[in-house]
Amino acid sequence: MEFLSQSRIRQNDNYVTVSIFIKNTKEDAASINFGKQSLSVSVKLPASEYSLELDPLAHEIIPSESRYELLSTKIEIKLKKASVGLKWGVLEGEDKLAVSMETSGGKLSYPSSARKAKNWDALEKEIAEDKDAPEGDAALNALFQQLYRDADDDSRRAMMKSYVESNGTCLSTNWEEVKKDKVETKPPDGMVAKK
Repeated sequence: MEFLSQSRIRQNDNYVTVSIFIKNTKEDAASINFGKQSLSVSVKLPASEYSLELDPLAHEIIPSESRYELLSTKIEIKLKKASVGLKWGVLEGEDKLAVSMETSGGKLSYPSSARKAKNWDALEKEIAEDKDAPEGDAALNALFQQLYRDADDDSRRAMMKSYVESNGTCLSTNWEEVKKDKVETKPPDGMVAKK
């Protein structure tokens, strides 16, 4: 089986990421199993069942370091490559197209008219790190968790009070401002707050 469209499968030096676009999958409705050279996905849908069996995978993976995430728009499965730096040509079966992602003969030097040379390897590494970062709802939740975790006690108190009293429409970290009065519900423009 050749790679599916790029919107479904991508890879970097360490992982092959498979995205299955099924919305709002609950933990108890999904069964995802990793083998040394296999992947099994089964999702119970309201009217049917989705199943994906990849056996054998084109290359070995590390099941204990492979993981999945159930997002609001998709199921994202990260297969940890056993051979770091190997670019998979296909996902399943025999892979005759596999190539190493690293160059075999030293550093490549690209001609440039710029005064300062650009380190393209560092840029690739930075992009790969960005791909491992959370996306969508997960990124927003991670941001709020970090903000709350790094805040002092007064800021945490202000965040909790403003969020609860405003019915989730306001989040403030300024305790001096929030402690004085009840925080008003402020819905976005064009919206009306429920009473």
